[in-house]
This record gives sequence, structure tokens and C-alpha cells, in this order.
Amino acid sequence: MKFIKISSKDNLLIKKIVKLATDAKLRNKEKLALIFGKHLVEEAIKYNRLQVLLMDISNKEQYEDLLQIVQLEEVYLLPSKLIDKINLLDSATDIVGLINVENLDVKEGLYEDDCLILENIQDPGNLGTILRSCASTGVKNIILSKDCVDVYNPKVLRSSQGIQFGLNIYRNIDLIDFVNKYNKQLIITTPYATKSIYDFNFTNPTAFIFGNESIGVTRALSHIVNSHVKIPMVEGVESINVAMAATVCLFEMYRQRIK
Repeated sequence: MKFIKISSKDNLLIKKIVKLATDAKLRNKEKLALIFGKHLVEEAIKYNRLQVLLMDISNKEQYEDLLQIVQLEEVYLLPSKLIDKINLLDSATDIVGLINVENLDVKEGLYEDDCLILENIQDPGNLGTILRSCASTGVKNIILSKDCVDVYNPKVLRSSQGIQFGLNIYRNIDLIDFVNKYNKQLIITTPYATKSIYDFNFTNPTAFIFGNESIGVTRALSHIVNSHVKIPMVEGVESINVAMAATVCLFEMYRQRIK
């Protein structure tokens, strides 16, 4: 392994990294995304996603164990000020990585498997939390509409803590087309439904659909889904955060299947 020192903010790699942190189109074009912190780097190594590694030169000795498992020919060493420049999150870090971006194609078998379908989710924290709930309940397939927040947004990656690397995430999907082709049970949650999720059978393959934080699932999508259920709440409370709603539904499905 070769160590390369970078000291200038004008270095081409540094400029590229700064742009990747904020530009989703560039991430898609370059098929690269930025991760911060040791845990995410370890997860990226586990799933063979790590392409580039940069670390604070003054803290290199702290990562000797990590360097033993890195399968890269080169590692970049940066001064603290330069690491701080490329860290656009609100938490300190001394290690940064670039990972490859996956673009999965929808295959026929997906229309008969458990799925979580997300329409126009905008908050990175919500998406990250939902991904963690999917992993915790064994739902591997996540279908994202074209207007969802980028799953490779650094804040989504931080919120999910890399758990998404073990999921099948399908991006920029035409949800109307997908739902029309889906062969199993489709579920939308709404406070206006008459049936509770606790009265519903989730032991068979199911796709849950959740919509935008402000407006929920669009009418166009809602109208082609027959099964609408509600999450029971105390009187006077109409709704809960979308990440919480998805988590409640996913764990109810999991509960029914482990009886």
C-alpha cells in the first residue's frame, strides 16, 4: 500500500470530493459517493464498496487495524485543516471515503417479494431511519421514486450508518408502473382507513407504500392501491412522522411472521 500526501485545497481530487458531497447529479455521473467516519468506512469495506480512502495524517496510527483490511493500492493522507474542509457534516471526522454508487435494475422476481415503496421522501434523516428499519425487519427491497432524496446523500448515509449497503435499493423508479406490475399485497397507511394494521394479515409477501412528509402518497398512486389501513392513535392525533409510520408497519409485519 502506498501513502500519498495531499496538502492543497486546489488538488483535483479534493475539489471533486467537495462537489460530490453536494451534487447528486455528479454522484450519479461519476458513480461515486462520499462517506465520513470509521464505521461507514468499515461497512463499505465489508460490502466491497470502498474506492478511495483519505485520512488525517496526524491520526494515521489510530487506524492501523483498519489499514490492514483495506484493499486499496493507495491511501491519501491530509492535514487536519484539509479534512475539515471536505467534511460538510456537523460532526467531526478524521477519515473520509469514496464508495461506488449502485444502480440496480428491476427484475421480474421483485414483483413477488416484500418491498418498501417510497414516494417523494425529502428528509435525509427520515430515509436513513426507514432504511435501518427495513434492515432490522428483513425487508431487503426498497423502491424509490424519481423525486426522493438521494440515497447517497451524505446525511442519508450518516443516518443509515451504512446499513443500506446490505439492501437492494432501486432508485428513480416509475412507481405507477411498478405498482401496476406488483403481483402481491399492496398497502397504504392513511388515518382515514377503517381497518387497523393490527387486524391485517402480513404473513404473505407485502409492499408497503409511504409518501412525502407533507402530502403523503399522491392521489395517482393511492387510487390504484385497494388496501388502505391505519395506525391506531389516541383521539386528536391525526398522523405521525413517515419514518415512524414505516417502522411501526414493518415491525408489525415482522411480529406476525415470527410467531
